[in-house]
Amino acid sequence: MALPTLLPNPSDIDRVAAAITEAERGSLGEVRVQLDACCDGEPLDRARACFFALGMDRTAHGTGVLLYAAVESRKAAVWAGEGLHAAAAPGFWDTVLDALVEGEAKAGLAEGLVSALTRIGALLRERFPGEDSAGNELPDDVGSA
Repeated sequence: MALPTLLPNPSDIDRVAAAITEAERGSLGEVRVQLDACCDGEPLDRARACFFALGMDRTAHGTGVLLYAAVESRKAAVWAGEGLHAAAAPGFWDTVLDALVEGEAKAGLAEGLVSALTRIGALLRERFPGEDSAGNELPDDVGSA
């Protein structure tokens, strides 16, 4: 299923892309969102596979983070680079997924993604602040399979 079906409103796509840019602002982090229609297995396994397939493991500071959601399967996961994963407090990634679920329930998928990205951005600015001398290494767009 293509992205326009998963996020059919162009303004929703723009809102999520802007939230990715905002999450990266003021930090050394690189953030991506990957949407699939379905996930037959474990969402964390799919998030990990996407993380590496998208080259997020090759960022200059190892601070890549992928927010993954399988829309029709209603599954989600976050995969972060080693440094970023270790920098998060225990249970932090669960709060990101909670924000995704709560936002989606209240106002739709785009709102859930924006809420989750806001939390990711706060962690990036807290743990890896600064201006990324490597520049924007990855596109600030929403990917889909």
